Amino acid sequence: MEIGSIYEIDPENISAGRLGGTAELYLKEVEKYNKKYCAYTQSGREAIAWALRSLEENEPEILKECLMPAYMCDTVFFPFEQEGWKLHFYHIGKNLEAAQEELRKQIEHIRPGLLFIHPYYGMDTWKPMRSLLKEWRSQGLHIMEDVTQSYYLEETGAEADYVIGSLRKWYPLPDGGFVASDMPLSKKELQDSGEFTQSRLELLTDKWDYLYGGKDEGEKRALKEAYLKKNKEMEEWLDKNSDVNSISEISREILDRENEGMCKRRRNENYKQLHQVFQDTKSVRPVFKYPEEKSAPLYFPVYAKEREEFQEFLRKRDVYAPVLWPVGKENEGYLSMEERYIFDHLLALPMDQRYGSEAMEQIRNAIFDYERITRMNEISAGGRYSIGIRADANEEIATGHIMRCITIAKQLMKMGERVCFFVADEFAVPMLKQAGMEYVCMQTKWKEPESELQTLSFELKETGCEKLLVDSYQVTNGKYAIIYFEALKKICDVIYIDDMFEAVYPVRMIINYNAYHHRFPYKEVYGQDTKLLLGTEYVPLREEFSEEDGAFCKGKRHVLLSSGGGDVHNALSGILAEAVTRETLSGVVLDTVVGRFHQREDELKALADRHEQIVLHRNVENMAKLMGGCEAAVSAAGTVLFELCAMQVPTVFFVCADNQKYDSDFFDKEERMLFSGDIRTDRVGCIKRICDELERLLQDEELRGEMKKKLHEVTDGNGAARIAEEIIKL
Repeated sequence: MEIGSIYEIDPENISAGRLGGTAELYLKEVEKYNKKYCAYTQSGREAIAWALRSLEENEPEILKECLMPAYMCDTVFFPFEQEGWKLHFYHIGKNLEAAQEELRKQIEHIRPGLLFIHPYYGMDTWKPMRSLLKEWRSQGLHIMEDVTQSYYLEETGAEADYVIGSLRKWYPLPDGGFVASDMPLSKKELQDSGEFTQSRLELLTDKWDYLYGGKDEGEKRALKEAYLKKNKEMEEWLDKNSDVNSISEISREILDRENEGMCKRRRNENYKQLHQVFQDTKSVRPVFKYPEEKSAPLYFPVYAKEREEFQEFLRKRDVYAPVLWPVGKENEGYLSMEERYIFDHLLALPMDQRYGSEAMEQIRNAIFDYERITRMNEISAGGRYSIGIRADANEEIATGHIMRCITIAKQLMKMGERVCFFVADEFAVPMLKQAGMEYVCMQTKWKEPESELQTLSFELKETGCEKLLVDSYQVTNGKYAIIYFEALKKICDVIYIDDMFEAVYPVRMIINYNAYHHRFPYKEVYGQDTKLLLGTEYVPLREEFSEEDGAFCKGKRHVLLSSGGGDVHNALSGILAEAVTRETLSGVVLDTVVGRFHQREDELKALADRHEQIVLHRNVENMAKLMGGCEAAVSAAGTVLFELCAMQVPTVFFVCADNQKYDSDFFDKEERMLFSGDIRTDRVGCIKRICDELERLLQDEELRGEMKKKLHEVTDGNGAARIAEEIIKL
């Protein structure tokens, strides 16, 4: 059975529609919004356009700026652009809920005329914020709610000035959309596009002929290619169309005969049946962990680790699951890491009212086959691993953790060991892939290590890891840390990178390469069964830092600025904003490293656009080379300070995390580096001291020379190799 793709229409059921249809259209699922006015349009995007025109007629002075979710279909943007609206974007998390506090701040700052919201895939993803919507609406903010993915959802529309949706996504129609509102709709007359309706009708009846017309395989293949090509052409026509057309009489009649209650029940049954499939899957998992009792969504959304591979696997088994949606040019530059994950991994499984239990069983079997084959391939291709590494990276965790682990892993691999990373989610995966690392994504919550223990234990046994290097502050947070390590040591030898000394852990090896390690009584509290790797001789620097020589750029003076992969406290924007006001720094090129997880890159870009001395660097492949071309640096504390030591770059540094608070003891001592304070507790003062010290550093050549000598003595760049050797010997 072929499942999915566009609807089909039996040509025998449309003759009556050509003869006149119904005068008035009544749809229970539209009437439930209890709005005074309603118009039925040719498409959902035309419903948006009609709502926008109506809003402008009702509010001629409205500010034509709209806040739109960054995870959205690009075709939604078109009517806004055609009607002269400016779009701003707010962020959506992997749970498909809006980032509440950030959205509140955007509304206060932008004061838009309209907020566009979208409950995703049959779930009220706005439920936590419905009361806020009422509050904002009472303050004059207009709200448009798009129910295209949640047409049957009961808890929608009450807070919206306009409810819009596409009907042709839900039923076998050549056209159809709607807008409902308590505000008067435009008095202009909707147009009639019979040509579009006729073309769409032909391709939908061609789909029926393809499925049930009794043609041979060659004829079917040609017919399918033709109707899919025509469908693409019709969608492209809609994208460019600026007219607003009425729903056709044919679609009215089909809808008048449609049993919406039956359709809703069938979708709900299919949804529940599919949800049971994902209890033990690892490569594919549902977006919503817990199903709504009455959910009857447009599609069943899943996150697939290798989406294109999974999509092709389903296609070969006659299941056609679309990607929703492609990234548009309008929102491409505004996506967070979570939104990029959604766009890269979400796949929509078909489960509409055309299908019953047999079709859902076909999808179930395909998913189980995919899981089984994927698992077998992973095991057979990988064999057994000798060493595992447990680490994460995301917008909150500094990328230094995963980077130092990758550095150690590369040394282990050079020495003949097979290494596998275990990560909670997909955020670190691009970094691991880029580094050529093998990994297992556990699909667990990185902030809740207790929830991952069962999964991690299973994976360690499956992969055969004899040793596990752990680099995570989360696992040592509270009393659960001891339980965590005790459970893992029953499976393999555990090594822990301990920057904080918050407890004595039941592990075979402790690594603390920081110069401040002497503050803690490691040797007194750990017995002979725990190997201790302490001190700067174990700093795990990447190989590039032992290979690259500093070669300062001639001409303009260059200063490096770095604040970690996420720059959680937005230090770079503050430092740059202050630096460009300093006359003594006006001729200095500010080489600014923008981390992979930086959340406010738009602010940095805006500064760089205004000040040509600011140069932004993304996805730096050779950090040593970039550092080597700089006369000085400003950086957050952490492993990067040791990298600057290796390159002998005089540095002003600041603290922005608890694990960095002791760095000042060593680096500030004897002016190895210049310490400017903790940006978390004194942002204004810290930024001022950074720029003051940078001016001093650039003006004092003798000071820079003395600092270089001291930096050269800190590390030789071979720490990762030493760690790897000790892990192997363990």
